[in-house]
Formats: sequence, structure tokens, C-alpha cells
Amino acid sequence: MKWKILSKLKTQNFSPSRKKFKTEEIIKILLANRGIKTKKEMEEFLHPPKPEELTEKDVGIKISQIKKAAERIKQAIKKGEKIIVYGDYDTDGICGTAILWETLYQLGANVLPFIPSREEGYGLKTERIERMAQERVKLIITVDQGIVAYQQIEQAKNLGVDVIVTDHHVPGEKNLPALAVVHTIRLCGAGVAWFLAKSLPKSANKKIGEELDLVTLATIADMVPLLGPNRSLVKYGLEKLRHTKRLGLLSLFDFAGIKKESLGVFEVSYLISPRLNATGRLDDPMDSLRLICTQDEKRAISLAQKIDQQNRERQNLTEKTILHAREIWLKQDTQESLIFVAHESYQEGIVGLVAGKLAEEFCRPAIVVSKGGEFSRGSARSVKEFNILEAIRSCADLLGSHGGHQKAAAFVVETNKIEILKERLNIFAKENLKDKDLSPTLLVDLELNLNDLNQAFYEDLNCLEPFGEGNPQPVFVSRKVKIVEAKMVGNGNKHLKLVVTPSNSNLVFEAIGFGMGEIFSQISPEKRVDIAYNLLLNEWQGQKRLQLRIRDIK
Repeated sequence: MKWKILSKLKTQNFSPSRKKFKTEEIIKILLANRGIKTKKEMEEFLHPPKPEELTEKDVGIKISQIKKAAERIKQAIKKGEKIIVYGDYDTDGICGTAILWETLYQLGANVLPFIPSREEGYGLKTERIERMAQERVKLIITVDQGIVAYQQIEQAKNLGVDVIVTDHHVPGEKNLPALAVVHTIRLCGAGVAWFLAKSLPKSANKKIGEELDLVTLATIADMVPLLGPNRSLVKYGLEKLRHTKRLGLLSLFDFAGIKKESLGVFEVSYLISPRLNATGRLDDPMDSLRLICTQDEKRAISLAQKIDQQNRERQNLTEKTILHAREIWLKQDTQESLIFVAHESYQEGIVGLVAGKLAEEFCRPAIVVSKGGEFSRGSARSVKEFNILEAIRSCADLLGSHGGHQKAAAFVVETNKIEILKERLNIFAKENLKDKDLSPTLLVDLELNLNDLNQAFYEDLNCLEPFGEGNPQPVFVSRKVKIVEAKMVGNGNKHLKLVVTPSNSNLVFEAIGFGMGEIFSQISPEKRVDIAYNLLLNEWQGQKRLQLRIRDIK
């Protein structure tokens, strides 16, 4: 893996000159590495506004569309019209659906939530709209989808059903025939839904900001950049999530082994979101919605247990599918710029996860397709150098419904057109990646001496939290480090545990390299190494100790 060191400390402030560096300078460097350079930008980053202070202008939502949507909702409530909140089956869509459904229900609306299964497919479906119209639905509000559903919205209009779209995906070129379009690409889907919800009158027992626990969950899970308004939502929302009164989430925290007071971005990304997603991948996504909204403690525990079990099944199935897809890819022409694997055994609910793993391992865009009889469903994940949505839209004539973002997208294709699609996407990728270096690269913030590291420095860096997409945890490099002790740990000896010390010092640090057990044989006390790492604070039996999370060793 190549290292790209983004910045250097000035000599007079760097410890090899025997002068201690200033933490303030380090923080300025880290901010600059994240594109935050002016005094105003730094002030806004370090002291972001509270979520309730954010306006539609701050997030790029048209106030005229919010007003139009709010007026139509008030009218529907007054007339007792039947409303459907039509969501999506991932964490973002589920949380956004919960926010709008709860808000409308507490305002006395005749409203029901609806989340389609994976089998039915993502987004508005004409057949479903027709069925809703027959059941006298007069208003549909989409969540996390609908921005390119031209034909479906036109059909709803013809049937006398108004549609309000709330979405954050990339819009198409045509104007939607929806009654109102509450849209921005700066937030997650639940964030957009929240802005609509807070524009509505509040019931006596509901306050603005109460749904921030769900907005935070969704913002982290959907991997939108944690900068600007999203940073505000998550920085303050994490505290709301740690104190959530939602019985379902509290039960899920218990099954995931999470102490709610220490819950952060990592726990949401790797422990909570995958569980909420599991229902939509393998079974009924409405179970996750029921879990979030239930006020019955026994039901909360029962649903959390069921979802936890489904997540274990999802993990096993995903691991098997990754190994299978990887084997197929390695037997193909691995010189291709784009990975494309299709198989009839793949469960459509996990192909996105598989594509993500392949893209990460081989540093190129990846598409994995679940082959069906007449129609197949594909999911794509990409690298920063390649706009996968643009690639998929270039093949729109071959596809059914499709959409997404620059780095993640999905589509439906007739099974007999898969090979043609594969060929065209490979040609597109080859043309657009011909001058790009796709070798794995680790972005390093700057080089430090291990002698300079201590708990106080770690705590000073906490002003940059929450870390996540767009604001990664800082990566440092230290040179000529001596390995005092090395061993393999974990199930199957997958991980590498080290004790390291800087040159000419008695100071020692514990270090852990997750998934790096295979390089144990190359480690030797006689060899000095360069290490790239994040800083962690390990707490055990009341004792706090600085630890290094190894990202790479040279």
C-alpha cells in the first residue's frame, strides 16, 4: 500500500529538533487536510450551530417546496384524507419513515407507513400506487426515494393521488410532476424528512429536535460527509442518541453489547446500522420500523432479538458470497478496470455489501448482480476516481429502474441483457479510468515521533469529533519504530498485537492491527519499521491507556 503524506510539521515545532510541537498547529494541519482553511471555516467546524438553528438555506432545500408540502399535509389532516409515508428498506429510509409517520400521527393524521420488501424493489411502484388509490389514499409522501420516479408519479396524479417527494439522491434531467419536491443532496434521506417534519406544527407532547436520535443514526449509516450541517446533526445528535427513550433502540443496544453512554460513530456504523439493515436484506423491513417506534417493552425485546439473529444470518451469507464472487472475479480477466460478477445464487439483499468489499480489496468499481429468471438486480460500489451513477446512467437504455450516488448505485436489468451491460460498463470504465492510478493508497495526515504522543494530546484531538465520512480519524506515521513484542490474536489468529517503542526511549505503546495477522512472520525485533496508525484510548478495569490502531507497516 502506498502512503500519501498530506502535510508536514514545520521543523521548529517538530520533536526531532527537541522542541515540543504545539497541539494547535497539529489541529490546524488536520483541518486543512479536510479542506477547512480559513478562520471562519475553522470556527464553524469547531463550534457548529445547533441543529434547530439550521435553516433550509443552510442545507440547500427550497423553502417554497417545504411550504407547499406543509400546506398540503395540513389540508390532508384537516379533511381526514388517507396518507401513506412510502419509505425505503435501509437504515436511512427506515429512520426517515419513522420521523414523518410519528410526526403526522401525533398531529392526528390518518396516516400509515409503508416500506417495500427487497422482492418488490426499491422506490415507487405503479402497481402499488394503483392499489393504494383503490384503498382511497389521497397523499403519498416518499422518503429517501422518488426523485427519478417520473412515470409512477404521473400515474398517481392521473389516479387523483398527490405525491410529495422527500429525497437526497441525484435528480434526473426532467422536472418531476410531484406536488412538491423537498430535496437536497447535502443531507441523508432522514435529514430531508426531518426538515419537512419540523416545518409542521408540533403536538403538545413533541418538541423540535426530538427525532435527532434517528437523524443521527441515518446520517452515519448512509455515509454522508460529516461536514457542515451533517456535522451539526451528528455532533449534537449523538448525545440525543445516548439518551434515547426508544425502547426498541435500547433493546438493540443490549443485544449488540453497547453501553449507550459510550455510543459513537463506530457503534452506529458497525453494530446498530447493520442490524437495522438486516431485516430489509433478508426478511421484512417493517420489523425495523416497528422496533424503532414501539412503546411496548416486551415487543421491543422480542423484535431486537429477532433482528439480532437475522443480522448473524446476514453476516454468514455475506461472507460466503464474498468468497464466491471473489473467486469468480479472480478467474476472469482481472486487468479489467471494473469488477462485474453475476450469479443466480446471490441474495439480492446483500449484493451491495459484496460489491463494497470487492471495491475495497481491488481498488476499482465493483458491480454484483443477483440473477433472476426474467429480471436481475444489481448493486454497485465505487472508488473516488469513478462516478458509478454516471456509468450506470450511460446504459439507461438497457435498464429498468436505477439510481443512486457517485459511489453507490443500484439497478434492475433483464437477465438476457446482463452480458451486454457488462461489456458496455467495462468499455465506459476503461475510457474513464485509463489515466487513473487505482493502486491502494493510505492518506496520512502527518508524521510524528512516538515520544510526542500522550493521553492529553489524544484528548485535544477530540475537538475534531465526530469522525466519519469526509472527516476521517487522523492517520499518523512514525519512523524507525522498534517492535518489543509481537503475537497473533483473535479468532483464527486474524489480528496482530504489538508492543512498540520509539528509538532511544523507554516509552512503550500497545498496538493492534486488525486483519493483519498474516504478516506476523515478517515481524522481527531486529528490524525497525515505519508504522501508520490511528490513536485510540483503551479503557480496561478503570484504567485508560493510549493505544495505536495500526493501519499499515513498512
